[in-house]
Amino acid sequence: MNPINIQFKNKNLKGEIKLPSSKSISNRYLVLQFLAEEDFELRNLSDSEDTKLMQKLLEIIEEHDEEDEDEVVLDCLNAGAVIRFLTAQLSFRAGTWVLTSSNPRMNARPIGPLVDSLRSLGIQIQYLGEEGYPPLKVTGKPEALQENADLISVDASQSSQFVSALMMTAPLFPRGLHIEMMGETKVSLPYIQMTAQLMRNCGAEVVFIDGSNMFIDGPLHAPAQALIESDWTSASYIYGLLALAQSGRIELPLLFEDSVQGDWIISDWFEDFGIETEFLEDRIILEKQADAEIDRSPKEYDFVHHPDLAQTMAVCCAALGIEARLTGIFGLKYKETDRIVALKEELEALGAKVECTESEIDNELHIFPSELHPENHVIRTYGDHRMALAFSLLGMKYGKVTLEDKEVVNKSFPGFWSVLKRLGAKI
Repeated sequence: MNPINIQFKNKNLKGEIKLPSSKSISNRYLVLQFLAEEDFELRNLSDSEDTKLMQKLLEIIEEHDEEDEDEVVLDCLNAGAVIRFLTAQLSFRAGTWVLTSSNPRMNARPIGPLVDSLRSLGIQIQYLGEEGYPPLKVTGKPEALQENADLISVDASQSSQFVSALMMTAPLFPRGLHIEMMGETKVSLPYIQMTAQLMRNCGAEVVFIDGSNMFIDGPLHAPAQALIESDWTSASYIYGLLALAQSGRIELPLLFEDSVQGDWIISDWFEDFGIETEFLEDRIILEKQADAEIDRSPKEYDFVHHPDLAQTMAVCCAALGIEARLTGIFGLKYKETDRIVALKEELEALGAKVECTESEIDNELHIFPSELHPENHVIRTYGDHRMALAFSLLGMKYGKVTLEDKEVVNKSFPGFWSVLKRLGAKI
């Protein structure tokens, strides 16, 4: 572990901040680039660890000789999207592929619904550990694309990545692919819509028949432009800093009002905390006046489609003394850590009153107005980049905060500590 101490004396934030590019868009475009009939350039590709890993593993796959009978071992670290997207792709690529991880947390991240869908097409996938979880051995079967019906069903109630993974196999099917999404709740729908739009950008036909069915057809070509937006989830930490500051004006380039990223919703949510968002052609401007009013009425946030915002909103509400109910968080237990447990434990360690309830279909965190005391406490990060990013915001409110591990943010926001320095923090 490499701890970090963050101190803020400046309570008025000003400047232009370059956010990391969206790794969700980057990773999808890398897969589409891999499949496309012509090469194309990706502009503003993410420099996150997850995206670098996706690039590296796709290169290994590309270089594999189909006549080589040796198993190819791919270490997917703790990147859930990487292992899920590649499992689907490799199911239809000749070879024997072992998708594993040197990070033990990956073995607790579910992949069963995706495997069940691929097995229904005759793909041979073997669990090398616990049923329903990585590591996996996939025996690629290209002929399955010709042998099977063009309909596949997948349980979409646990992760949208299962659906996106199958969507990006559709260009391989000669007659296109009809995907049926099962389950009463379809989680993280904006990410499915993101995949659809990026595929359309590359020339595919993507038709949503109804709320549970879609049809995808057509080969992939070079998009007219593959400029990758800045990451709206990363922007949430800048919103959080400004919410806990006295005032400020911050410009964030390459964020758009009509974004394919669902987490743009923070521009609405943070209005209650006194932050106004101005949308320009190529950027947004966040502004908070010194006399801005904060709506301190109890809040309820549903994260079923925005799971990566949960930690930011929880920390901000706790720091501002605002009662908040966080619903739609069932899937958080399967992320880089069990984020429900991690949030509750660290907020309570700082003095917050937090209640957690669980049902068969959802979990809920209830944060009550409390006085936080982060001084003389090292906040645990649980190997989770979003725990470090979200809890670092407390340095703005309380002047100083210490986190257990500074390197963990490299997974999604490698330059975060430099951004804090630009905004006046002492690291």
